[in-house]
Amino acid sequence: MTTHDLTRTPPALLRRARLLFVLVAVAAPVVITAIAAAVLLSWLPSLPGTVAVHWGLDGADRFGAPIVYLWLLLGVGLGLPLLMAATTLAAVAAHWGGAARLMGALAAGMSGFAAVLSLGSLWIQRDLASTAEVPGIGVVTALAFAALLVTGGVAWLIQPRVRPEPGRTLEPRHVVRVADGERVVWVGTTTMPRGALAFLLVVLLGLIALAVWMLAGGITGAWIAVLVTVVVAFAVAATASFRVRVTPEGLTAQAPLGWPRQRIPVDRIVSARAVTVSPFGEFGGWGWRFSPDGRSGIVMRQGSAIEVARRDHGPFIVTIDGAEEAAALLQAYVDRAAARTDHGGGPDGATERSGR
Repeated sequence: MTTHDLTRTPPALLRRARLLFVLVAVAAPVVITAIAAAVLLSWLPSLPGTVAVHWGLDGADRFGAPIVYLWLLLGVGLGLPLLMAATTLAAVAAHWGGAARLMGALAAGMSGFAAVLSLGSLWIQRDLASTAEVPGIGVVTALAFAALLVTGGVAWLIQPRVRPEPGRTLEPRHVVRVADGERVVWVGTTTMPRGALAFLLVVLLGLIALAVWMLAGGITGAWIAVLVTVVVAFAVAATASFRVRVTPEGLTAQAPLGWPRQRIPVDRIVSARAVTVSPFGEFGGWGWRFSPDGRSGIVMRQGSAIEVARRDHGPFIVTIDGAEEAAALLQAYVDRAAARTDHGGGPDGATERSGR
């Protein structure tokens, strides 16, 4: 068994779920956007050459050509849903679950939101004599969000409920035995995939450039851009990788900055095993995640992971290479701690094994 074998959603249910997902996340946005675009183009002759494209607290404050709303409609109402659909289908593959259903509902909802926002913004400006007469956009915005909720809600109900199957248990690569008086330490590192890390770094560089530009230009609100940049930089540094250690005391997973950190004492552990994990299918994404079934953990990629069953909380997951060996060692310490509780124990020696 390879570390990437996952329990699959039953084929018949998977086909139905994927078909209805494509219906709500692809077909619905195409139809909704096409109808809205046709209406918008039919209105162009009755619209002034310049229309409001942005509203502030005091009303309309930016103006442009009416065609701007067509690009808004196509980008938000069609481009974004299609991107969400493609990303979901690629990430979930055959390991379907509630996260995929939610993404399908959001894709459909975004198309309804964009259609109402674009058409509503232009509707209130038809046949106006001047831009000074442009009314507020509060009602249109409320209707757009209502369309998002209604369209998304219908799309959610149309799709079937599929609970993702947990990943399979992996057998240890070899039997781990820890003798009395021996102390073995397993150490490994789990990191974000290079593609995800590169994307986050590009976003961070963009935020840095924006903050510098706003500060240099003396633009009001530059401090907000600086604050956001600092928060994002800290979040990337704190969650890009984790050092994982298995010792006689238990399991510890810690970011390079020292936080976040998870320590599970051996006396709080019921059992440890290695499993395969589908991040999107089982946890709805990557990072420090929480699953509806009570599991939580550090989910960086698809594949092998250490699963620790705890006495006082749900299972904790850490995706990492060498999970089979690490879980077997941790289970050996759990068994030894249980035996010592019954019979007493002696001092430990020291040996270290590196996971990566």
